Amino acid sequence: MAHDPQKLSLVPGDWEDDAAHWLGRALASATLKDLHHQWLHGAKLYRVMHESACVGAFLLRVDSTVKGPQGVIVAAAAELDGVDMVQTCLPAIEARFCGVRSIRFHTAKPAVARKMARMGYGPQELICVKELAA
Repeated sequence: MAHDPQKLSLVPGDWEDDAAHWLGRALASATLKDLHHQWLHGAKLYRVMHESACVGAFLLRVDSTVKGPQGVIVAAAAELDGVDMVQTCLPAIEARFCGVRSIRFHTAKPAVARKMARMGYGPQELICVKELAA
């Protein structure tokens, strides 16, 4: 059953289990503990609400760079039958960033990278990690 995307709202809020559930779906190399730490240190958490149900969440922060402030979509996940959530929510997510020179996101999902490329995002670097013994 398709749902009406007009009934979606993005609501700022605190860290709770519903948001953690959705943010956990976006994880590749970070952990929920990493995301919670970022929230405790100023990243902004939003819920994607459809009527009274939480159907997603995202975490945003702003980094300082030599070229100026850069918005970061730290993690985001949402799902609603019949709605392209990236296409529907991304403009409103981008609008949450005021005064930034650019916005970046990280993903391990090629389909998300392709979809974001169609919305104006382009690759800038390749991230490689080597785990070291403690």
